[in-house]
Amino acid sequence: MKHSRTLLPLALAFLMAANAGPGRAAGPEWLAGDFHVHTTYSHDSWDPVSDDNTGPDEFYVLGHSVTNQFAIAASRGLDFLAITDHNDIRAQSDPGFGFGGVIPIHAYENSLSGHAQMLGATTIYDNGDKSAATVAALADQVRADGGYFQVNHPAGESVNWPHDADWGYDYDVVPDSVEVWNIQSIWQPPAPSSNSNDSAIAYWEGWLRRGHHVGITGGSDNHWVSTTAAQGVGQPTTWVYANGPTESDILAAVAAGRTTISWQPPSSEGPRLFLQADADGDGIFESMVGDTVPDGSSVRVLAENLPADAIVGVHTASGAFDLFTAEPSATISLPAGAGWVWVDLLAPDGQSLPGAPLAPCDESIGDQTTYCRDRLVRLAMTSALYFE
Repeated sequence: MKHSRTLLPLALAFLMAANAGPGRAAGPEWLAGDFHVHTTYSHDSWDPVSDDNTGPDEFYVLGHSVTNQFAIAASRGLDFLAITDHNDIRAQSDPGFGFGGVIPIHAYENSLSGHAQMLGATTIYDNGDKSAATVAALADQVRADGGYFQVNHPAGESVNWPHDADWGYDYDVVPDSVEVWNIQSIWQPPAPSSNSNDSAIAYWEGWLRRGHHVGITGGSDNHWVSTTAAQGVGQPTTWVYANGPTESDILAAVAAGRTTISWQPPSSEGPRLFLQADADGDGIFESMVGDTVPDGSSVRVLAENLPADAIVGVHTASGAFDLFTAEPSATISLPAGAGWVWVDLLAPDGQSLPGAPLAPCDESIGDQTTYCRDRLVRLAMTSALYFE
């Protein structure tokens, strides 16, 4: 199958309406985007023309303008883009905001004890003393204003999770979503990159084990021109099942957990996974990620753009981890009391990825290198489906 923006649960097909706009269906649809992108308005991204927060001595952090980031998003087939500069919303009044017909998402990355994404924010909020109680109140204030609060890359450069977490509030501040995938999953600390996605997923699962229904996103965290080819907009891409092509619909879908992630954007036909359930046993899989269904409901995994030899990993609240060869459609059996389930698509040894390390572990760094620690390289994943 090629990528489809309207791969709907069968029971929702009737929502397609005759008054849809050109090339777009009315009602719910899958939209592709990136929730974590920076421009030269961030303090660590340099603009040689008008930069006021970095200097020419830092030319190596040459960044993108707002227009450039939206143009790249459009060229890679994305529907929406969040500009999330550090404690800065000047991008929102930049003429390039929304360039190329890409839906602009208002947001900024807030520097707390760790980083939080202020999704939907159109003003800079007061962080107060940055205590857990203050940040919890801050999250509530963002929600009251129609936005959402996300924990970004909670593990940071961790190789000893959870003892060296980047997010300093543990489970004291309830988020609407967690960024579980930052940059590429093949690059994890201590080399060649920062932000442990494996540990970020463990943190997210901690919320699920505590009974919270929390969505997930991925973000390229792109700052610089030099990293755009391999870590640019849409690498990874978050797919959102939204009620319509609007900012409010997209963000509401994130909070509802109706998201999946692919390591590459639509233009590169990045592989995708879908998780569905038959809640009433009538043979129609009408439920999806973010939904709660009766325990014992039949569950299936759909996949698009499968690479050769890919495998699917099945994760549940019991901690059981199951693997099977990926197929375009497969029904999976789950134990009673599974609690929740999510799935990911894995490439054995990473050897199917361009530039993947094929040599043994690097003795100069140790056995914690990306290849040694994460032989099954993640290509796609879903949010969770919940059981009563």
